[in-house]
Amino acid sequence: MVPVQEMPQVARVTIHDVARRAGVAPSSVSRVLNKHPNVSAQLRQAVEEAVRELDYRPDAGARSLRAGKTNLVGFLAGSVVNPILATIYMSCEQVLRAQGYSMLLATSLNDPHLDVTYLRLISRRRVDGLIVSSAVARVDLAADIVADLSVPTVMLDRDMPAGERISAVMSDHATGMRQAVQHLVSLGHRRIALINGLATVRPFRERLLGYQSGLQAAGLGPDPTLISNVAVAESLGYVQTQLLLDMPNPPTAIIAGANLLLLGILKFIQERRLVIGRDIAIVGCDDLDIARLYSPPITVVARDLSMLGETAAHLLIQTIESGRGSTVTLPTYLIVRGSSTVAGLGHT
Repeated sequence: MVPVQEMPQVARVTIHDVARRAGVAPSSVSRVLNKHPNVSAQLRQAVEEAVRELDYRPDAGARSLRAGKTNLVGFLAGSVVNPILATIYMSCEQVLRAQGYSMLLATSLNDPHLDVTYLRLISRRRVDGLIVSSAVARVDLAADIVADLSVPTVMLDRDMPAGERISAVMSDHATGMRQAVQHLVSLGHRRIALINGLATVRPFRERLLGYQSGLQAAGLGPDPTLISNVAVAESLGYVQTQLLLDMPNPPTAIIAGANLLLLGILKFIQERRLVIGRDIAIVGCDDLDIARLYSPPITVVARDLSMLGETAAHLLIQTIESGRGSTVTLPTYLIVRGSSTVAGLGHT
C-alpha cells in the first residue's frame, strides 16, 4: 500500500515579511497598503515591489474586522423549502452580492426556539446586518432577540420590535384580500369562507382585516362559522374545507390565506369530486406554480416577491449606512383566473 503523503503547508506571507524585504517598518507597509497620503514615492515603490515579489495578499477578513465591518449579512428564514422565502432570499442575495456583501443563511424549520438560537449564533459572527423572516408560531420571541442585539435589521412582513436600527418591508395584504372579496361579491357570492393562518402573525392578521373590510363594504356581516384561523398545514386546509362543505348551508367560495392551506383545500375538493370554477370558487394567496398550473388556474392575491427581496436588501444597506430604520410597504393585487369565475349559487 502506497503511503499517502500530506501536502506541504505553505507559510502565509505576512506584512512583516513584506517589511523585511522592503527594508522598512511594518507600520510603513501598512501606510502604503492603506493608501495613506503622506507616503514618499521611494517608500511606496519599495513596498509595492516587495508585495509583487512575495505575492503578498492582505487578509481581507482581518482588515474588515479592524475597520469594524465584515461585509457579511445574516438571513434567517423559517424554511427555504417554502418557494416564497426561496425567491425572496435569491433576490436579496443578488443585490447584496453586487454591493460586496456575502450572505450567511440559517433556517429554523419554523421552530421559534431555533429562531432565537440562530439569531444569537449569527450575531456572534459579527454580521453587519440581519434580514429576518421568523417562524410563524411565536414571532415575538425573535422580535425580542432582534431588539436586544442592536444589529441593523430588516424584518420581512413581521411586526417590528422597538429599535433605532430596525427596518421592515411589509406587504399590503389587506388591500389585495379586500379586492378578492369584492370580486367574489360582484359574481353574486354571499357565503365566502376564509381558511387563514393564525392571526397573531402579521400577514394573516392583515388578510383577515381585508376580508372583513370587503364583506362590510358589500353590506355583509362576517359570519364567524366561515372563518378559520389555524396553523399553516396542508392537513388543516383539508379538514377545514371538509367542515365548511359539510355545513347545511356551505360557502360558495373559499379563500385560502396560505399556499399549504390551499393544497389541502384542493385535495379535499378533488376527493369530493367538485369542479372548481363550476361548483365552487377558490382564491389563493401568492402566485406560485400550483396556482398557475392547476386546472383551472387559481385566482390569487399576488405580490412581487422578487421586488420584496430586492427592497429588503437595499433597505438593509441604507440602515447599515445611516444607522436609522424605516418601513417600506409594497402593494398586493388580484389576478383573476378560472377558479373564481363561477357565479354565486344562490346561498343566502
